[in-house]
Amino acid sequence: MKVHIVACGIFQLELERVLEEINAEWAPADEFKVTFTSPALHVDFAKLKHGVVEALDMVNEEKTVLFFGSMCHPELAEFTEKYHVIRQQPSNCIELVLGKERQKELEESARVFYITPGWLRNWQNIFRQGLGWDEIDARQNFGFYDKVLLLDTGVFEFNYEDILEFYEYTQVPIEIQSVELVEFKKHVLGTLKEALALH
Repeated sequence: MKVHIVACGIFQLELERVLEEINAEWAPADEFKVTFTSPALHVDFAKLKHGVVEALDMVNEEKTVLFFGSMCHPELAEFTEKYHVIRQQPSNCIELVLGKERQKELEESARVFYITPGWLRNWQNIFRQGLGWDEIDARQNFGFYDKVLLLDTGVFEFNYEDILEFYEYTQVPIEIQSVELVEFKKHVLGTLKEALALH
């Protein structure tokens, strides 16, 4: 049975990494087909809905898994219902990577804005083009946070000039924290097993 994964491009590198591992450990490589949507769609609910629906309309496989946070669009459950997709429970990509408990711990002592490698690679498209924020808008919106936490998932070698450029845009200190993909892989594997009705 084939499974088609429709996923947000913001975590394309992480998903490709864990699917390689899952293919090696558990299922043949041709078991899954993946379609990634643009990483910056979530800044506009109309564009996000259009992108997800367009991708789902192209699916021909028996089972479809939707890799988006459950809260990435307020109507996600409604407009995907007719496709009978299997969806993720975590609310967003940060919870998928960190897990709810770890995220809660990190937020006990500081107001944190999280970014992943996908966010760092696409921040210009997300904030400048997508939201239309110039430096003043960025500093007003990011001024609420004590720090930006860049989650290093090990899938991308950071360009420190990009990190500095993002800091200059936000004026919020950036910390880098290494994060294993254990939690992310657990969610991916669990969802794929559900799609294949394996227990």
